[in-house]
Amino acid sequence: MGSEQPKETPNARTLPQKSGNSKSGHSAHMSHHTLAILLEVTDACVVAACLALTIIVIPAAEKVDELKQGSAVLTAIGMLPLAVVAVCAWKLFSAIGHEETFTSTNVRRIRIIAMAFTISATVWLVELIVSLVAVSNSRRLVILGLGMAFLFCLVLAVVSAALASLTATATELKNENDLVI
Repeated sequence: MGSEQPKETPNARTLPQKSGNSKSGHSAHMSHHTLAILLEVTDACVVAACLALTIIVIPAAEKVDELKQGSAVLTAIGMLPLAVVAVCAWKLFSAIGHEETFTSTNVRRIRIIAMAFTISATVWLVELIVSLVAVSNSRRLVILGLGMAFLFCLVLAVVSAALASLTATATELKNENDLVI
């Protein structure tokens, strides 16, 4: 009766800790907050790289006739859905930092990410087809780049859709478990 264990608060939890066998005495895992910060920094770096590519690199290549005029516009169109991914990912990573991992809001965010990757893959595929059909002397590197962008986005769309499904299932299990307790 008198031996109640204190309830664990959500803010006190971290990712699973390694057993005390560690020689350095440090845990093998990081907190949700630290993980979220690393993910947000990575997200910001990717956004910066995409912006640099779209605003600096592609227009510079157009000026010296390495790329056809209009390539920067096409790249920007292809990057628009990826901006949606960046925003949703940032919000998702922030939620992880607040230990709000398995929620219906995060499932929705991951589904939006999957849809944005699907749209981006479609844009890159259309640009690839236009480059192959309409432009008689397209550079092989442009074709290769568009093909890689298409495949990359397609794979990420499939992975995101699978992750959304798994997160939805985990959220349902968590909600059912919360009702039992």
